[in-house]
This record gives sequence, structure tokens and C-alpha cells, in this order.
Amino acid sequence: MARILVADDSADMRHLLSALLIDQGHSVQVAPDGSVALGMILKQPPDLLILDVIMPTLDGYSLLREMRERNLREEIKILILSAKTSEGDIVKGYKLGADRYLTKPFAADEMLRTVQHMLDTPKADLKGKTEEELDKAQLLSRLESMFTDL
Repeated sequence: MARILVADDSADMRHLLSALLIDQGHSVQVAPDGSVALGMILKQPPDLLILDVIMPTLDGYSLLREMRERNLREEIKILILSAKTSEGDIVKGYKLGADRYLTKPFAADEMLRTVQHMLDTPKADLKGKTEEELDKAQLLSRLESMFTDL
């Protein structure tokens, strides 16, 4: 059983993710924004943070910056689950410390497989796959910008 923190401003999304993760046997806490999530992380770091990007008070990217400044990223696995779907957003998420980035809407089984894989894999071993995903997102971001400039 893992300790998972879900930070999302949508009550419906927090409820859905909590229900799915609790059904898998995990202990789940929720936060409506990055500021509340940071306080919870400082009190008791979770094994996994599922993080929305677009939130009031302290958005997901700002929370990742705060976590970096406080040296909290190395011990916590981070899954961004966001409606921000551009390759530039994905690159930014990885560069700020995400281990995985999934876009909304998502398939519940894919999200649960991703969570289980992240929990089963040591943080150091996630880095190789993260670097591959970052390289792919950077390439697609360059292509995306080429086509939007036409």
C-alpha cells in the first residue's frame, strides 16, 4: 500500500482518482491546490504525487519549483495528470521534475498501470524512461512550433 497525494482543483477529479486508487489498496490524501499540497508534503511526504498543472493559489509547475528549492523532489515520485496537452507543456513538466506526464482525459486503466509501474520502480530507475519521454516531447515540441508558424 502506497501513500498517494492527489493535488487537483477539481473536486470531481479528486473524488474519481481517490476512488480508483483506494480500490487498488492505496492510502490517498487530496489537496485542492499546490499550496495545500506543499503543506501536506512538508508534514508527511507521499510515495507518489499526482499533480494537476492548472490550479489556483500555487499551480502545479510552481509547486514543482517549490519542491526543487526545498529538495523534496528526489524522494517523491511525481505524475502530472493535466489538461495541458501541448508538447511544450509536457517538456516543461519533465524539466521541472515530473517522472511521468499523462494528459486529460485519460483512461482509468492506463492511469492505474502508470501509477503501479511508478510505485514498483525505484525513483532512480524512472529517470531513464523520463529522459526518453523528455527527448520525445522536445522533438515533438519543435515540430509543433514549426507547423504553428506556417
